[in-house]
Amino acid sequence: MEIFAGLSVGTLILVALAVVIRTFALWYRTRGLPELLLSLYLSGATVLGYPLTIAASRIPPAEMWPLHLAGQLAMSVGLTSLLLFTLTVFRPEALWARCVIGLSVLLFAVGGVAYFRELTGGNPRPMVELLHLNLIYSTPIAFAYLWNTIESLSYSRRLRLRVRLGLADPAVANRVLLWGLMTLAAGIAVVISVIGMLVGNFMSAPMVLLFSCLGVAHAGCLFLAFHPPAWYSAWVGRSARVEAS
Repeated sequence: MEIFAGLSVGTLILVALAVVIRTFALWYRTRGLPELLLSLYLSGATVLGYPLTIAASRIPPAEMWPLHLAGQLAMSVGLTSLLLFTLTVFRPEALWARCVIGLSVLLFAVGGVAYFRELTGGNPRPMVELLHLNLIYSTPIAFAYLWNTIESLSYSRRLRLRVRLGLADPAVANRVLLWGLMTLAAGIAVVISVIGMLVGNFMSAPMVLLFSCLGVAHAGCLFLAFHPPAWYSAWVGRSARVEAS
């Protein structure tokens, strides 16, 4: 179980790092805002925030509280970038989306300040033992992932209709689908972790197995979306031709 969990985490971080390098290089050439936000999201939430959070779960905050705070800050920056990415790509003119993002950033800030006070006080407790802070912090994280999922899968469905008419690239439609499935896996993991904390069953063996499987799905979708092998690209093209015929 621990080997599988370690492989899942390591694979996800390495795949995310490869995508970060690629998207940062793309942003350097284009100076496009979506590329920058995508890079910041993967850097903050996955490459830095994920391993820092795992390390913090194994080290008491009394021994190394800056590690705990760094993990939360990295996740906050990463998920805020994902929210802004979704806004920029899918809802650039939506006032409600801007308001929700503002509320999400406020929740991140309130949760971060409250956790800092907890960590620097006497007998600090880890985040997993602070249910009220977990709910404050997990709500915008779950929203960020699931909002992006809804927007991506909806846009993917529209692109598939255009592919059948020869008006869109099947590879692009598939990448959008994979991106939506990736954030869906991450969002499910967040919701399950909150439920586990509520019922007092966080990080039990079944939970670790489920998180590991979701991590593999997360990494697989991310890899296929940004570094698809030739055989996979060929399969996508054949499938599109079959649907169009």
